Amino acid sequence: MNKVILDQEAFGLSSLMEKIARVRVKDCFKDEEIIYFVVAPGELGKAIGKGAINIKRAQEEFGKRIKLIEYNDEVVRFIKNIIYPAKVEEIIEENNIIFIKDSSKKTKSLLIGRGGKNLKLINRAVKRFFNKEVKVV
Repeated sequence: MNKVILDQEAFGLSSLMEKIARVRVKDCFKDEEIIYFVVAPGELGKAIGKGAINIKRAQEEFGKRIKLIEYNDEVVRFIKNIIYPAKVEEIIEENNIIFIKDSSKKTKSLLIGRGGKNLKLINRAVKRFFNKEVKVV
């Protein structure tokens, strides 16, 4: 596992999220509309909060949507956590490349996203912790 280094902005966002939800944030990154937080294993429920109160409070504080991802030391399990609630037929690891396989065009298009945006986010999260590439087939 790689050591994740946060830039100044990500560190600030992570600190605020840790204060709001009282959980350990392992990583933080964002795109135009969503801020993604990778939380420590077993802390996803606590991060969400009763009635999703922590997510609601964080969304008001940041002025953006929030997506929480539970970290896992096992890369395949971590990818399943990233793409949740989407379900795929299988995830296979071969020579530092992870293939997400599904026969449904709808699922593939959701995983890839417009202009490959979603796949870039998946790859970013996986490379930060495991230094592996993800491909959808």
